[in-house]
Amino acid sequence: MNATETLKKMREQMMMQRYRRRSIDAYTHYAAQFIDHLRICDTTSTREDRVISYLTKLAVEDQVSASTQKVALCAIKYLYESVLRFDLGDISKFTRSRRVKRLPEVFSRKEAWAALDLLEGDGWIWGALMYGCGLRLMEVYQLRVKDIDLDRQQLTVKDGKGGKDRILPLPEMLSAPIEKHLRNLRRSFDDFSGRSVKVSLPCALARKYPSAPGEWRWFWLFPASGPARDPKWGGLLHHVHPTAIQKRIVRAIKGAGITKKAGCHTFRHSFATHWLENADGSHEVALLRLQKLLGHADPSTTMLYLHLIKQNTDVPSPLDVRPVAA
Repeated sequence: MNATETLKKMREQMMMQRYRRRSIDAYTHYAAQFIDHLRICDTTSTREDRVISYLTKLAVEDQVSASTQKVALCAIKYLYESVLRFDLGDISKFTRSRRVKRLPEVFSRKEAWAALDLLEGDGWIWGALMYGCGLRLMEVYQLRVKDIDLDRQQLTVKDGKGGKDRILPLPEMLSAPIEKHLRNLRRSFDDFSGRSVKVSLPCALARKYPSAPGEWRWFWLFPASGPARDPKWGGLLHHVHPTAIQKRIVRAIKGAGITKKAGCHTFRHSFATHWLENADGSHEVALLRLQKLLGHADPSTTMLYLHLIKQNTDVPSPLDVRPVAA
């Protein structure tokens, strides 16, 4: 089996196992890179030595981050153990990239609103969902009409990171804009329905529910401007492209004069930090609640935001206590 066939088999197998498209793309990318690396390896070296040399190259020569090296390791393990059916052996001796612990950038409340004030229409709703609900970029553009419940003032995140669903409270300030957005969206839906344009559905849902792609409840909350032109996408209507959201958000951040290295995810970090600052009671209870809102599997990930909340202390800084001249 040559490299092309191996990578094709790897992609197909990951698709059957319901891996996310981004994960499939990342795994096949590093698997292809590893296969290219094998061509320059000593033919007498063992399988373990070849893997170790590739992972060490990533850390030493390419100077990739620890998380990138970990993705490459997982890709190689999947390639050998799940596709080629080989035992990978002991590869623990590779040089590991140093994990640098950095705190994420967070907007002040004034900065967050300054950026939101420069957004209009869909752009404002995108930013408000990230800052008001803590949604990831992916969770914003994957929303459908059925995920919004204005009567109960909540939204449902379907198939979020890790394939998990969660229900979030919808901020009161978002109710009226989303209600107006849905009215306008209904006209778009009627127009596409009149042209027999249907929306894309995940996995095999379109086969299980043949009428679903043409139903209002399955319509994208933020659809693309038109159906896909590429024949391989079947002329279906997909959601707005993530880069369209990213560009408008970044443009607003720069327009607000914010000098921090910030983007869409900064709104999510700011939501978590400001939510913790507003929460009553002990931090332990608040962190458990925040963990559910953010959809974190590991509570230690949520605990990071304790370092970002504004610290209140009754002990003044030495700089603020200047001795009185005699």
